[in-house]
Amino acid sequence: MKNKGFILAIFLIFIVFLSLSNVYADDISNNNLTTSDNLEIQKSQDIASISQNNENNKLSSSYDITIGSDSATIQNTINAMEDGDTLNFEAGEYRDICIYVNKSITINGNGATLIGYNTPSQNNTPSIIYNKTSDNGYGISNFATLYILGNSKNTTNNVIITGLTIVGQNTAYGNAAVYSEYCNNLNFSNNVIKGSSWGLYYRFCHDGTIGNNLIQDQSTTGILNFGSARSIIVNNTIKNSKNHGIDVRHGTGPNVKVINNTIIASKEGIYLMHSKGHYVSGNKLINNTISSISCYGSSLITLVNNTLIKSRIGILLGGGYSNITVGKNDFSLDNLPYPPTFVYYVAEAKSDYQSATEIVGTYSDSSTYENTYTQTVNIATPKMISIDYTVILNQNGNIYNVTNGMTSAQIQGLIDSMHNGDTLSFERNAIFRNISIYTDKNIKIIGNNATLIGYDNVNMTNVPEKIRKTTEEGGYALSERAVLYILNNTNVVVSNLNIIAKYLGYNTSKVNVKTDEYKTAGIRTQKSTNITITNVDIKGASWGIYLEYSGNALISNNKIHDVYTTGILNFRTPNSLIANNTITNAINHGIDVRHGTGPNVTVFNNTIIGAKEGIYLMHSKGHSVYNNTIINSKISGITAYGSGNEVIFNNTITGVRIAILLGGNYYNVTIGKNNYSLDSLPFPPTFATYIAKAENKYQSEDNVIRTYSDKESVKIIANNITTTSKTGEFSVILTDMDGKAIKMQNITFTVNNKNYTTKTDENGTAKINYNVNDGINTVSIIYSGNDNYASATQNYTITVNRITSKITIPKSINVYLTKAVSGYNYKIILKDAFGKVLANKTLTVTYNSKTYNIKTNDKGVATIKAVKSLGSKKISIKFAGDTTYKSTIATGTIKVIKEKSVLKVPKKTFKAKAKSKKIKITLKSKSGKAIKNARITLKVKGKTYKAKTDSKGIATVKLKLTKKGIFKATTKFSGNKYYNGVSLKSKIIIKK
Repeated sequence: MKNKGFILAIFLIFIVFLSLSNVYADDISNNNLTTSDNLEIQKSQDIASISQNNENNKLSSSYDITIGSDSATIQNTINAMEDGDTLNFEAGEYRDICIYVNKSITINGNGATLIGYNTPSQNNTPSIIYNKTSDNGYGISNFATLYILGNSKNTTNNVIITGLTIVGQNTAYGNAAVYSEYCNNLNFSNNVIKGSSWGLYYRFCHDGTIGNNLIQDQSTTGILNFGSARSIIVNNTIKNSKNHGIDVRHGTGPNVKVINNTIIASKEGIYLMHSKGHYVSGNKLINNTISSISCYGSSLITLVNNTLIKSRIGILLGGGYSNITVGKNDFSLDNLPYPPTFVYYVAEAKSDYQSATEIVGTYSDSSTYENTYTQTVNIATPKMISIDYTVILNQNGNIYNVTNGMTSAQIQGLIDSMHNGDTLSFERNAIFRNISIYTDKNIKIIGNNATLIGYDNVNMTNVPEKIRKTTEEGGYALSERAVLYILNNTNVVVSNLNIIAKYLGYNTSKVNVKTDEYKTAGIRTQKSTNITITNVDIKGASWGIYLEYSGNALISNNKIHDVYTTGILNFRTPNSLIANNTITNAINHGIDVRHGTGPNVTVFNNTIIGAKEGIYLMHSKGHSVYNNTIINSKISGITAYGSGNEVIFNNTITGVRIAILLGGNYYNVTIGKNNYSLDSLPFPPTFATYIAKAENKYQSEDNVIRTYSDKESVKIIANNITTTSKTGEFSVILTDMDGKAIKMQNITFTVNNKNYTTKTDENGTAKINYNVNDGINTVSIIYSGNDNYASATQNYTITVNRITSKITIPKSINVYLTKAVSGYNYKIILKDAFGKVLANKTLTVTYNSKTYNIKTNDKGVATIKAVKSLGSKKISIKFAGDTTYKSTIATGTIKVIKEKSVLKVPKKTFKAKAKSKKIKITLKSKSGKAIKNARITLKVKGKTYKAKTDSKGIATVKLKLTKKGIFKATTKFSGNKYYNGVSLKSKIIIKK
């Protein structure tokens, strides 16, 4: 058999080279080689080479795809292949591709690029993809460029795909560049995936390897492992996958290894959700905005030897996580130099506080404070804030005019000549370039919509000399470059200016205290009190407005945008009001309030769009943050870091993954009711976090090494009891989610407003003896939880049952009108569950739009008269129950109808000469009752004879037939009020 197969293979190869024609080896069976008759495959001019498999005598085939092949041609080629075959692409681009693989083949891309449709739809997707499984399809609604498919009953195994570039043109949620389902032992390596919503959607594909791929520019996730157990995801580079770089989720124990991958610029670099047993090691995670690694509802996870670079949060834990072991990792997180922004090595989003209502309360860091949470319901409504801008903006003293074309030095000279109480007024709509000026006098600056454009460099020689000089030299010794400085004065007003700070930005991965580009501002204040900055538009710089030691400031109605660090920085500027400002695209913080023993700053009614942390409260206390709108912050809506005695309420936080972030020894941070619309995603979901805590005890590279668990959920297991006795024993079992008994825990039973407390025994069982009432009694089981287990409440019932009753009636009954007129009694029988008749019980009957109360007799029977008119009517009977028996209802239909009638006409033979030719016709009801006084007609030979039935239902018809013959006769009763009509054909014979 082996030799024959080998000789046949050599012969066929010889034929291939001689004829230069295409040969397709589809199957070898009984030494017969069959070739494909598929014309589309022949047109593709792919050459099949045949090789001998020495192990099982099966020949494997190699198919080539050439440039110019369309999606249908490629698909037809794949359809002609068999398990073990190889598909080779010629290098180049293939556009408008949507193909699927559902057999164990190898695909060598050889650098080919498969580009999907711009607008994928069912019109350009093979029907087998979206057809229901009942129609031999896969029932997949996701669109993709390449599908690798099996099904739950018949997996496709051992597919190898290498050397391809796969492009998903459409980034709509739900689309994928590559969609794989029920394909075990998949080897997907050395490929490039670009675009789409998901790069590789890898669903229920066990024991596969995803390695050495470059995946980039997904609108959602690079690699999504959905319930694919024991996978190895190794040595991949994932860039700019917006939501997650690698997402491993679902399944009781996927046990996935995520090793040596590089993930750049996702929201959460590696995301492990609702699954367990994963090992994450050797990965490099760079510039992932929220976290490098997130574990949401996952368990038994090991995170070790990873490098976490420039995410603000190193590891984020949330959603009922347990047994997350964090080993030694290398952290180089997203902090900033003085004035610093701190990082979070580990942040925990405990499941107790993950809803808009559960988050309400007062929080303190458990690292320092024993009382970590207090329920807070009401927050005092602040007094109305009223600002009299008429007084503030009224021009005082001498007015100094700044005219168009004046230089920075000229403007500075004008300011230097002013006195306290004077007003500096810019020419309306004028534009001034290369500006860096200061005031240390108590003046008003009225901009009149003028624009001050700063320098495009950080050369300190462009800054006024007094700013640069040391204090010993009579200067202010400031290192920050600014367009406008307000220094050492009081009651200064700046209004209606446009400031464009053209300073260059800085590299966030290299920034340090010596980075000059970090130290720039639109407006810089120091040691100025009671200043007002209002209706100013600021663009660029590291900080839009940098306030330092400038108490009682009013910062209102300003528009600050496109700044490299923070929109408004309040540094030790107490008792200030920051209100009605709009801050857009501040890279780090929108509003930053920090330092000082008691700034007591009010942050009110501001709109912040697009910062990493919208509002940042740090190392200070006494703030009120309310009525602000925070949109699309990349990390958190509001952060409280080491701050306390503050209230956060009535804010609207939208489009952010973490609503409120607490860290660094925060204390007495009261969170009231806020409006949330957070950054979650639909199925397969990404969950948002209402509150995350970065406790101080974990905030170093060494301190984070430990195993973490949210409070583990528990099960309260019991049975509802149905009994006829008021007394008995009720027991519950308390276990963890794996069914392990939890012993020596207090369980509180509440039965009919009475509380009973007992402890669980060695088996996790707690019992009470009860004495309850008739009927349904609710038993509330309450476990208050402890440091390891979450609280839980479960309700059960003890039902002391009255005996079941049952009404027996015909579901539907037909009653002849004749009987109804005579007084037909519709019979209702009431019995208990044991068949005992229930006598003297009141039934409520609704029939013919009327309601009657009737009683059962000693046989449990009650009757009601049927209506005396034709038609179908519903009847409803209810027994309300009593102290002994349960209520019951029954419904039926009573249909009053006419009875069928039956004609009997004898076959008669008469002599033509007979003088009397009579036929007696009998008319009765179906039940055999004679129908009297009924008109009967008999039609024969064109003539109709009429007669009436007598009391016996007999009608006699006299015929006048004189000619010989056989005549057809039709006898008819047309019906009446009580009976349906009927007709009958017969024969009448006339002889000589």
